Amino acid sequence: MKNNETRELKTKESKLNIHQSKYDYMLESSKNHMNNIALTFGDKKITYEELFESIDKYAKILYSKGIRKGDLIGVCTLNTPEAVYLLYALNKIGAVVVGYSPFDNKEKIKNDIYLTMPKMVITTDFSYGNFKDLEKSLNISTILYSLVESSNNWKLKLGYHFMQIKNGNFTLVKDKRLKHLLKLNYDGLTLPDTPYIDGELSDIMFTGGSSGVHKGVELNDVGLNSEIEGMKQLYDENFFDGKTYLGQIPVGHMAFGRSILHSALTNNMTFALTLKAMPNDFYEELVRTQANGASGGPPHWTSLIEKKNGVYVPKSNLKPNTLTNLQVTFSGGEAKKESTEGAINEALAFCGSTAKLGDGLGATETWGSNILNTGNYFKEGMLGVPIPTLKVKLINPETGLEVNKGERGIVYLSGPSIMIGYHNNPEETAKVISYDENGTKWLNLGDYLKEDHDGFYKYVGRQKRNFVCGCDNIYPEQIEELLLSLPEVREAVITPISDDILQFLPSYHISLYSSDIDYKEFEDKMKQLITKNIGESALPSKINYTTDPLVRMANSKIDLEYYKKQDVESNIKVKTLKKEMN
Repeated sequence: MKNNETRELKTKESKLNIHQSKYDYMLESSKNHMNNIALTFGDKKITYEELFESIDKYAKILYSKGIRKGDLIGVCTLNTPEAVYLLYALNKIGAVVVGYSPFDNKEKIKNDIYLTMPKMVITTDFSYGNFKDLEKSLNISTILYSLVESSNNWKLKLGYHFMQIKNGNFTLVKDKRLKHLLKLNYDGLTLPDTPYIDGELSDIMFTGGSSGVHKGVELNDVGLNSEIEGMKQLYDENFFDGKTYLGQIPVGHMAFGRSILHSALTNNMTFALTLKAMPNDFYEELVRTQANGASGGPPHWTSLIEKKNGVYVPKSNLKPNTLTNLQVTFSGGEAKKESTEGAINEALAFCGSTAKLGDGLGATETWGSNILNTGNYFKEGMLGVPIPTLKVKLINPETGLEVNKGERGIVYLSGPSIMIGYHNNPEETAKVISYDENGTKWLNLGDYLKEDHDGFYKYVGRQKRNFVCGCDNIYPEQIEELLLSLPEVREAVITPISDDILQFLPSYHISLYSSDIDYKEFEDKMKQLITKNIGESALPSKINYTTDPLVRMANSKIDLEYYKKQDVESNIKVKTLKKEMN
C-alpha cells in the first residue's frame, strides 16, 4: 500500500488525449520510440515502426474490400501478429469490431452471428469450419489467414497447413485469403480521414454475465483509453518502458485480453504474443519470454504449485532464478483461493521473482478491469482499489442508499469505460444501467463488496447468484469458500435446484484431487463444516463428484449454466444426501 492514502487517489491529468480512436491513441504514445520492439512471436521481433506499417497495409486491404466506418466486422482470432494488425486496422477505418471466440462451437458462433449480423468475418483457418455454412446462407463475406503465417518454423507451418487442408479449413478463392491480398499493390489507395466521434460504438464483445443471458456488450474507444490511463497510475512509472508483458490472454474476443494488449502498446512495452495459452504451458512461456508482467486465471497460477503430503508447495519442475524479471503478476477471471495463494507466492519467490500475486475485479462491461490489487496499491486478501478514472459506490439493494465503510453493498461504477449498453437488448441493459439525480450513468455489476478503512475493497459474493431455500438466503460463494478449505477439494460450484416447497435446494458440484478418499468421512466432515458456519439449509440436496477440473467458459470463469443444465439433464450418477444428513 502506498502512503496509506489509497481512497484519495485522484485521476492525474493525462499526457495523452484519451478522446481519440484506439489507433490514434497508440500512435501518439508511440511516436518517440518507433525503433523499439512492439511485438514478439516465437523468435520474430516487430518494431513499433513495422507495427504501424502493417496496420496501415491491413487498413488499405480492408478498405479495398469495402469495409467502411460503422460497419460491423466479425473477427475470430488467436494471439498472432495478424490479430493485432487487424484489430487496429479496423479501428483506423472506424469499423466496429465484433469479437467471436475461436473456442466456441458452431452453434454458439451461429447465435452470435445472428445477434450481430456482421458485414464480413475475418477468421483464422483454424476456426473457418464454424463460418462456412453461415457465409452462404447469410451472404457474409469472409477473409481467412493462417495461425502460423508469422512463424519462422517451416516444419510447423507445413504440418499445420496439411492439417487444415485435411479438416477442410481452406478456400481456393484468392480474394478470401489474406496471404494473397497482402501481395497486392495498394500504393494508389489513400485512406480517407475518418472523423472520430467521442463515445461512439467501436467494439462488441460477448458475455453471459451472472444472469446466463448471452449478450453483446457495446464498448467505445474512449472507454478503453481511459481505462489504460487509470491502470497505469497504479504502477511505478519505470515499470512500463521497454518491459515485456506476456500475451497469452485472447485479445480478439476478451475485453481483459484487449486491455492488456492496449496497455502494453501504449506504454512502450513489448507484447510477447503466444499461442501457448493453456496453464500447462504457462511457466515455460514466462521463462521463454522473460516477461516482466503477466496475467492469468487461477488455473494458470496454480500450475506453479502441487500438493505434497497434504500441503501446497512449488512444483518440482520449477527452477531457481528463472523468473527474476517478473515484477507484476495478476490473477483474474475468478476469485483467488486463500488456500493456494501463499504457495503461489512461494513458487514465484523460489523462481527469483519479487512479485506478489495481484487480484482484482473486472467485467466485459467495463473493458475488463475496474478494481486492482497490484503495483503500488497492494494489500493481501483484498480485491484492491478502483482505477482512478472510475467512480465507485456500494449500495444497499433494499434501501438504495450507500453503505458505510465495512458494510456489504452492491458495487456501482461510473466513468467513461463502462459500456454503452447491450447490443439490441434494451431489457437487459435496463437491468444494470441507471442514472442518478444528476444524470450520471451508473453500472450495477451485481457484486457484493466491502470497503475497509484504507480504501481497499474485499469481494463478498454475487448478488444474482443468491437464492432462497425455505426462509434462508443461500450465498453460493460462501459455501464454495468453505468447501475449498477442505484439503480434498480442488474446485467447487453451487447451483440451485427448483423445489416446489422450499423454492430452491443447493446442488454441489465438487472437483476432487483424488477419488481415493473415504466418502462417508468426507461428507461427515463437510456436513459439520457447513452446518457450523452457515446452517442446515445450505446442505446439499445432491453432490456431483468429479476428479476433472470444472468446466469453464472462454473467459476462464466457471460455466454456471453448464452445471445448472447438468442438474436437470445429466445422466452422471449423483449422490442424494438430504435424508442421509438429517
